[in-house]
Amino acid sequence: MALSSITLSSFRCFNSLKVDLSSGANFFYGRNGSGKTSILEAIYLVCSGRSFKSSNIESAVKLGKESFKLKAYDNDSGFIIEAYKERSKAIQLKLNNKKITISEAAKTFPATIIDNKTFSFTEAAPAFRRKILDRAVFLSDESYSANWFAYFRSLKQRNKLLKERQLSSLEPWTEKLASLGESLTEKRKIFFDQTKNEFGNIINKLDLKSHKVFISNLNVNYDQGWDSINDLLTTFNSEKDTDIRRKVTTKGPHKADIKIFIENTDAKEILSRGEQKLLAIIWLCSQHEVLRSIYNIKPTLLIDDVKSELDIDTFNIYISLLKLIQNQVIFSNIEDQINSKIEAELINIKKFHVEQLSQ
Repeated sequence: MALSSITLSSFRCFNSLKVDLSSGANFFYGRNGSGKTSILEAIYLVCSGRSFKSSNIESAVKLGKESFKLKAYDNDSGFIIEAYKERSKAIQLKLNNKKITISEAAKTFPATIIDNKTFSFTEAAPAFRRKILDRAVFLSDESYSANWFAYFRSLKQRNKLLKERQLSSLEPWTEKLASLGESLTEKRKIFFDQTKNEFGNIINKLDLKSHKVFISNLNVNYDQGWDSINDLLTTFNSEKDTDIRRKVTTKGPHKADIKIFIENTDAKEILSRGEQKLLAIIWLCSQHEVLRSIYNIKPTLLIDDVKSELDIDTFNIYISLLKLIQNQVIFSNIEDQINSKIEAELINIKKFHVEQLSQ
């Protein structure tokens, strides 16, 4: 679902603010400290119950106030989603005035943030790339969440047995972990392959191989976390002595990664910051297009400070990418980079000068 409007009360630098959004592209610009990122944070928070700026959500309460409230609305469905946070109390989420969990909010109004952490997609730890994939699979497959939690609960139990050397109880947990891990990996692989295919489609539509040399030699592959010539149970059994010695499960889906190479070299050793940023944006857009076209899910994509580290040619590629995206996109930048020509090309875009919004 695309948000049609959002109202902020006592959130960050804003006393009160209502923003009416386009179902297409939305562009917020203004100087540092004007509140651009706070608006994106509010949108992400009301959709997910989490902040991408801080793990301490209490810090989002405006100074001198005791609570904040966020309220968003979707014209198409008539749904209203709210987030309310008092200092020193847990955040409350409501959908149509009924309390919901963070998981329910994320599935009803799915949103993805691309910020400075995401821009370092190729440099980040494997766990970060797994998280990006898992969040998308969570939306596409109803059974994935239960599978994921069951796997990691079993992994914790097996690791406990290894640490305490309770080896007589190891076999049944190993078998259970292997079964859950195979299922988890199959679901991940399906979505990864769909995303990789869409990634290639977008690259072709943007003619990126002629604009960016590194694209021609780019390889993106899914590493499942163990040697693919063996099933997971066989791997666990063959690695048993190693696991006992290290007191931890050394192979499995919890070690999976998305590997990105330029020919045979790790992409992070070659790509500039701007190229990494472009790659991250295209990959996330590919995931979103898969969710839309295959699973009929319409997540909102939030991109904070889009222009930093992008040269003019790369920024123009990003603008061309916006023309292909059919989901809602909300992005920010210090300067107004969207001229009248770009506005005419994008058509369904709204611009907001944050310093002129009521605070």
